[in-house]
Amino acid sequence: MRYLAPLLLLGGCYTPPTLPLVDEVPIVASNRCASAREAIVACVIDGDTFDVGQCGDGGERIRMLGIDAPEIAHPPDPAECWADNAHEELRRKIEGRTVFLTFDKDCVGVFGRTLAYVWLGARSGGGVDESTYEFVNDQLIRDGHVYIFDEEFGDLLYRDDFLRSRDLAQALGVGVWGACESGI
Repeated sequence: MRYLAPLLLLGGCYTPPTLPLVDEVPIVASNRCASAREAIVACVIDGDTFDVGQCGDGGERIRMLGIDAPEIAHPPDPAECWADNAHEELRRKIEGRTVFLTFDKDCVGVFGRTLAYVWLGARSGGGVDESTYEFVNDQLIRDGHVYIFDEEFGDLLYRDDFLRSRDLAQALGVGVWGACESGI
């Protein structure tokens, strides 16, 4: 019952962002960003990072724009609260699947990773069938698996959508907002 009021206040106002329907390939080596492309997810590294093509060397490392997952264990440091949940959720959603990647004004980060928005959905006629797509970055925020992270990336295209999704997750106390003592 405690979730009903915030859900009615925030949930009824939520509208998924619109997916760009373009089919250009980004040229990552030159840091020129084109609009979109498909890729097969080889392995998920943590709750906001994965490899396409193949795992590790020889693959392309993708860092999801606008989100920040709690850190998984890096011995001797233990995992942060909800890190394993976020990692498992992203793995469950995208590992082994074809994803549609779109980009913002920068497509390569300071660590050489491709920066992307990630979409799941059926393709039809050269575009994405919007009736079946899922905006993975936003869904992870809305389900409370990750935090918003935009300091490094600047003013993001979907920042307002991410803020609405975060507010909904906080109001419902889901994921990190209900299980962890503090947010980022």
